[in-house]
Amino acid sequence: MGLKVILPYLLVCYLFLYCKWIEGYKNLSKEEELEFEEQLKRLNKPPVKTIKTKYGDIYDCVDFYKQLAFDHPLLKNHNFHPEAFHDLPYLMINLVEFNHQVLDGLMQSTSIPQRVSQENKVPKLDFEPVNIELEGGGCPVGTVPIRRTTKDDLIRAKVYSEMHASKMDPLADDKPDTYYAVARTKQDINYEGVGAVLNVWNIPVAASQYTSGRIKISNGAESLEAGWTVNPGLYGDNQTHLYIYTNAGQLHCFNTQCGYVHLKPDIPVDAVINPTSSYGGQTYGITLSIVKDVTDTNNWILQWDDPPINLGFWPAKIFTDLGNTATQAEWGGETFSPSDVPGPGMGSGHAIRLDTIYDAFCARAHIVVDNTVINPPDDLEDHDDDNYGYSVVNKRDVGDDVHYVIIYGGVGGMTENLY
Repeated sequence: MGLKVILPYLLVCYLFLYCKWIEGYKNLSKEEELEFEEQLKRLNKPPVKTIKTKYGDIYDCVDFYKQLAFDHPLLKNHNFHPEAFHDLPYLMINLVEFNHQVLDGLMQSTSIPQRVSQENKVPKLDFEPVNIELEGGGCPVGTVPIRRTTKDDLIRAKVYSEMHASKMDPLADDKPDTYYAVARTKQDINYEGVGAVLNVWNIPVAASQYTSGRIKISNGAESLEAGWTVNPGLYGDNQTHLYIYTNAGQLHCFNTQCGYVHLKPDIPVDAVINPTSSYGGQTYGITLSIVKDVTDTNNWILQWDDPPINLGFWPAKIFTDLGNTATQAEWGGETFSPSDVPGPGMGSGHAIRLDTIYDAFCARAHIVVDNTVINPPDDLEDHDDDNYGYSVVNKRDVGDDVHYVIIYGGVGGMTENLY
């Protein structure tokens, strides 16, 4: 089923859900109004400066020490200082060295990698990095950009809960109606980081859906994600956004709502990503890593770009399992759709073609083991929900700039009720 067939259906779904959102707005009780006002006071800290982007998002420049993460009881008596995390030389050197190895076509071993056979060859990686810095220099020193939460944001969350009979948060881990096309590690070793170059896309989704491409690192029930997403329920628009997801003990949230401490005054962790890739045309990408600071704090560091910039970190104290190490790394795509609504496209929104100008990819995929950046193991496990129109292929030793690449995507268009 092509996009031309799916688009009219998605439009009808979007309009229906938008009307339901409006209805929910009008039917708020006085108690709910008061509850929302209290939540807004807690979420929106007093700003030093306010920045409105050309996309309509409002970012409050909040004092570093007033971030929501520091509301966590285990972080009440922290000794974090923003300037202490701006440079982690050993991580930056390792990642730069890895990328030089990639460009030279080298592996961790001394042998030169062989190109895959012609029928499986993936073309050379060609992408333009996306600049998501705030205009005007961003926030003042000592403050960080936090996206302002509105009453509409809270209402959308309320409508979400009413739409799902299970009353589960549709944006939580291990939920029904969520579909994957991912490659993940199988070896039982300690992982200290995961990263890749992800090309970014903007494809249509209904108000109740999302589509994402991401990297992920986990240990047991705890996990961290970073990537791009189109998620109207989270952001209130159909733009492509940067996102992170924290799953630590009782903490389950997106972006800066819990656990994560932001550092960079001019790059929000939930910024709009624009421009995005066009099918068969120009490819735009972002470089992301989640790396553990094993020599000092044991915090997990979120890194952006190449050479990497430290955007923020997750304090080791908030974790149980991930506080020590990770046991699995993962790359690929994820979608969510109610069981009676055809699933959205994933990646580029088309079936994969093993061609990086058409496919969504996680290129230069790497892991960190023993404080060294290396290629993923050869025996990655592929998991895809092909019954719902999604697939994944991982290729090693591709050569050129691509090196180790995970390609994923699909048209979607299926519903769970058909199976």
